[in-house]
Amino acid sequence: MNPTIKALLLLAAVCSFTTSSEGQTVVWKDDFDQNPLGANSDDGSYGAVAFNFTSTGYGSPLVMITNNLPDNLPGDPSFTHSNNCAFLFTTDPVLYPNALNFGLRINRLPVTGNTNTSLRAYFLNFDIAVQGTSFNSIGGFVAPSIGVYGMYSGEYYGDGAQTNVPVSFFPAAGTGYQHVSVPLASFGTANAGALNPTDSLMSFFFAAYMAGHSYPGTVEIDLANMTITMSNTPPPPPPTLAIVPAKPGLRVFAQDHTATYNQEGFGTVDLNQSWVGVATPSHPVSYAITLGDFDTANNYTLYVQFLQNGDPGNPYGVYFGNNALVWSITHQDSGFTTAINWKTNAPTGNENNNALSLTTTSTNGRGTWILKFTSDTDGTVYAPDGTSGTFSLDPAVAADFANPLVIDFGTAPNTTAGFGQWITFNKIAITNVVDGDIYDDFTKDSYLDTGLWNPGFSFNSANANNAGSVFLVSTNTPYWVNWTVPDDNFTLATSTKVEKNGSNWFTPNYYGTVSGVTNTLPQLMGGALKWTLIPRDCLPTADGTVGGPTTGAAFFRLQNPPPSQ
Repeated sequence: MNPTIKALLLLAAVCSFTTSSEGQTVVWKDDFDQNPLGANSDDGSYGAVAFNFTSTGYGSPLVMITNNLPDNLPGDPSFTHSNNCAFLFTTDPVLYPNALNFGLRINRLPVTGNTNTSLRAYFLNFDIAVQGTSFNSIGGFVAPSIGVYGMYSGEYYGDGAQTNVPVSFFPAAGTGYQHVSVPLASFGTANAGALNPTDSLMSFFFAAYMAGHSYPGTVEIDLANMTITMSNTPPPPPPTLAIVPAKPGLRVFAQDHTATYNQEGFGTVDLNQSWVGVATPSHPVSYAITLGDFDTANNYTLYVQFLQNGDPGNPYGVYFGNNALVWSITHQDSGFTTAINWKTNAPTGNENNNALSLTTTSTNGRGTWILKFTSDTDGTVYAPDGTSGTFSLDPAVAADFANPLVIDFGTAPNTTAGFGQWITFNKIAITNVVDGDIYDDFTKDSYLDTGLWNPGFSFNSANANNAGSVFLVSTNTPYWVNWTVPDDNFTLATSTKVEKNGSNWFTPNYYGTVSGVTNTLPQLMGGALKWTLIPRDCLPTADGTVGGPTTGAAFFRLQNPPPSQ
C-alpha cells in the first residue's frame, strides 16, 4: 500500500547577513600586478594561466600581457583600468582547422572575509573589453563559458560553479569596457551550487569551445577590476516544497536554462537503424514512439534525429554531422505539429536547410506516433489522433541516410517558457531494421537498458555532480519531490511523524542503505525548481530504523542544518 505523502517545510536555521552601508564586501580580487603569469601550461602557480587544447596539442599562439595597456579605452567612467590582463588568441582556420578549446584561468588566489555560507550572497564582477577581431565575427560554432571554482578542484569537477554565456556577452571590438556582475548562484551548468563560498582560495576561468571557425584574425580580451563580492543584503525567502506522484516511463527534462535550443535526451546504441536498402511496401521499416506526457509549453519540441556516422550520446552530433534527417513534433495551443527536415554534406549546420512538404497537425500529443518508410525515399507519419501525412525524399540524397545510422531522441525548449519542462516516453518500437527489432516498454522497466539506449545526448550529462536529464521512472520509484530555489544549505528529510524538534527526521538515502538505493541527485531543471526521484526503499519506516516495518504515512521537509544521517 502506498503511504500518504505530505510536504512539510521546516526552517531549523536561517543564514544571517551582516548589514552595512556599502552593501558589498570585496572578498577576492586580482589586480594583475603582483602574480606571475603562465602560458600554455597548468603549472599550479598563482596568477593567470593560458591553456589551449587542439588537435595539434599545446603551442597555439596564445599570449598573456599585463600592465602594458593605457587606460584610454571608452567605458563606464566609474571604473579605471590601469591594472588589466590582456588575453590574445588566433582564430586562423588554416592554422587551426579543427575544434579549438581554449581559455584563461586566474589561478587560486586568497579569499578573505567570506564568512557567509550561502552562495546566493556572492557575485563575480569584472570589466571586459575586446580589441582586434570581434568575438562574434569569427564564424562557426562558439560555446563560451565562465566559472569560479574553489581550492580543491577545477573546471567541471567537484567544488565549482560554471555557466554558459552567449557570444553577445562579449562587447564588439573597439567599443570599450563593459561592466559585468553575475551572481554565483545563478551559474546553471556544471556543478551549479557546488562551490563552497567559504574556501580560502578561489579561481576564475573563461573558456570557449569553437569549431567551424571561418574568419582569420586575432581576438584580444581585456579583463580588469576582477573581484568576488559578498552581499550584505537580507537573505532570500526559504524554498517551498511539493510532492508529485511519479508515473512510470522514461522522463526527459529540459534541464539547461542557458540556451533555448540546447537539446536533452538519449539515443540508440546500435549503429544500424536505417531504413535505406531494407524498406519495401511489404516489409516497411517503422519507428513508433508512445508518449505518456507531452503537456508542456508552446514550441517545446521532440526531435527524432537520424544521424549517419553518428556517435551515440554526443550532444553535438546532429550539428556537426554531415547528414541528418529530423522528424520533429512540436507542442502548440492548437495541437501538435510534425515535420520532416534534412541536411546533407552540411557539417556545423542545422537540419532546417531542407524542409519536405509534410506538415501535419494532431489534436493530441499523447499516444503513439509512427514514422514508416516503404522504400528508400517514401514515408508516412501517423499521429495519435489518426491523422497522417506523406513525404518523399530526393532519390539523390537517400544514400546519405544509409547505415551506419543512429537515432537521437532530443527535446528542446525553444523558448524560455520551456526551461524545466519535460516529455515522458512510454514505449519505443523500431521494426525491420537490419540488426533486428527494438522494443522497450519503459513503464515496465526497473532500470534503463544502456545496452539499447545511451542517455548522454545532453550538454550537461557528462558533467560531474550532474544527474543528467533522462530518468527511468519505475513502479519502485513512486514519487518526485521538487522545491524552489534558492535552497542554500537546505537538505531534504523525511519522517513518519510531524515533530518539529524531534530526532526522527532522516534523509531518504538513510532509509535506502539496507537495499543500496538512493534518491536521484537533486538537480535544477530549468531555472526555478530542483527535482529528485524517490525510490520506495527510501521512504521512512514506522520506527525510524533502516529496514524497519513499513508505514502508511510519510512527510517530507527541507531543513537547515541537515539531518545527521
